[in-house]
Amino acid sequence: MSRAALMRNRSVKVDLVAEQGLAWIKVIARNAKALRHDMAGLEFGEDSDNEGGLVYDDDDKEEEDDDGELTAEDAFDQLPIFKKARDYLRSAEAHQVHFRAPRVVFAFKRLHPKETENVNQILDRLRDMGIVVYIQGRGTLLDAYGGPLAPEQGCLSTQKVNLDVSTVLALISEMSHHPCRPDQVEGEALQLQAEREATSAVLPVLHGLLHDKSLFMVQTAYDRLTKIVQVVGGDREKMRFRYLFERQGDSHGLEKYHISVVPDAPSERFRRLLEPPPQKEKLNNGRKIRSRFSEFHAVIFGTGDTNRMTTVTAIQWMQTALTDAGLTGVAILCHEPRSLSEQKMTV
Repeated sequence: MSRAALMRNRSVKVDLVAEQGLAWIKVIARNAKALRHDMAGLEFGEDSDNEGGLVYDDDDKEEEDDDGELTAEDAFDQLPIFKKARDYLRSAEAHQVHFRAPRVVFAFKRLHPKETENVNQILDRLRDMGIVVYIQGRGTLLDAYGGPLAPEQGCLSTQKVNLDVSTVLALISEMSHHPCRPDQVEGEALQLQAEREATSAVLPVLHGLLHDKSLFMVQTAYDRLTKIVQVVGGDREKMRFRYLFERQGDSHGLEKYHISVVPDAPSERFRRLLEPPPQKEKLNNGRKIRSRFSEFHAVIFGTGDTNRMTTVTAIQWMQTALTDAGLTGVAILCHEPRSLSEQKMTV
């Protein structure tokens, strides 16, 4: 399903996204009086500031059980606030951030501690469902959801990291370790990378992404990388490659890293990206991504998805393309590309 179709199907509105996407904060304008009306079977107008704005909603009528009777517990669970909570929790689960579901926070801006006695049953049920409840006067929002949820330093990723071919190329490239001027390397693409390296070195970025992580590479990616290094790599680039995978030779500044090879195991949702769309759409994001997204990509990124690992890559368009194609909760981190350059450098 494309992103547009996904949004047409169901969406929720979040007032504030914090903690690098790990906290969704929804401001609830209902006061204690409105919540008590909910308990009486009436729905208060959504986020209305008018305390008299009580409305009935046919869509929120309680459903009867098989015997035609509705228990008090069932009726309580059908309150609009709980339906809203379930929608937000489902959406958070579908939009995981590096395989962590965001914490959903309901911030009640018109509830005060002394007024909550009669609505504590609602608030307690929200907490039992997994909603973080924040009430003014009871600490800060950060205290409410037990933050900080994101790391203060470094990147937000899984402990196990899946490396794309482009990332290892950048890690072993001679240009990354010994930058040169554009006129000291052959080829327009490498000259552009030399310009970028002079102003934005890639190794510090990679160290920030990979520090203290367990590193893995898919078998198919390793096979392609091996061929590239054998054909294009210089002596020092080949030595770095052997050290990363075999611990042989000089580390050349990569002593902190070792990469293990894992079997191909692409997830079904990534494999489906290679299939024709089930129906023709005006905005055919499925066909759009298939024009660039190959089986090789499906194996690399899909195996990371199966193993619940963040995939690190230099493919800049991948994240946006996957989102446009309707894939949510994809864990990808990008960096600038650096190609093997030792044999093209004249330093």
